[in-house]
Amino acid sequence: MKIIEAGVSAPEGLADITEQVREYIREVRLKDGFVHIQIPERTCAVTITINDDFNIDKDFLNKINRFLPKYNGMQFTGWTTSNVKASLVGMSEQVMVESGELILGLHQSIYMVEFNGPSTDRRIYLSHMGTTLAEGEEPRLPQVLEDLYAADLAKEQAEKEEQDRIIAEMRAEYAERIRKQKEEEAARAAAESEQEDGE
Repeated sequence: MKIIEAGVSAPEGLADITEQVREYIREVRLKDGFVHIQIPERTCAVTITINDDFNIDKDFLNKINRFLPKYNGMQFTGWTTSNVKASLVGMSEQVMVESGELILGLHQSIYMVEFNGPSTDRRIYLSHMGTTLAEGEEPRLPQVLEDLYAADLAKEQAEKEEQDRIIAEMRAEYAERIRKQKEEEAARAAAESEQEDGE
C-alpha cells in the first residue's frame, strides 16, 4: 500500500491524481489486475471523469451544489453537507490495469474531489491486486485501449468535420442573406431615386 497526497486551493475543487496512480502501478510493476483508490477523509471523494474540458471543475461542482447547496439562502447548511457530497460521489474507486496500463478512456482521468478546502495534504490510499510484470518487461498500451482510442479519435474527427461543415454552411447562408439584403437595398434606393427624378 502507498499513501499519496493531493489538495486544492479553493473551498471546493478537483485535483487530477491520474499520474500519481500511474506512478504507483509502475513502482509495484502491476501487469494485469486492479488498483484500488480510497480516501479516508470525511469531506473528500474520488471519481473518474473527463479531462478534456477546462470547465470540468466548475461544471462538476455546480451540478453537485445545485443538488446539495452549501447555503440555503443566507443560512449555512452545516458541515454535514460536505460529508454527504463526498459520500454521494464516493470515497473509493477501483480501476482495471492491463499490460501495466490503466484502463481509462481517451479523455478520462482520476480525480480527488474536495468539498471542504482549501487543502494541501488530503491522504489517498493506493493498493493493488493482480500479476506483476516480468523482469525486463515494460508496460504497453493494450490492444483494447488502442482500438478504443482510435475509435474515439475517429469519432471526434468526424464530429469536428461535421461541425466545420455546419459552420461553413451557416456562414455561406449568412453571406447570401447579406448579399440579398444589399441587392434589395440597392434596388430600393434606385427606385426611390427614379421616383424623385420623375417628380
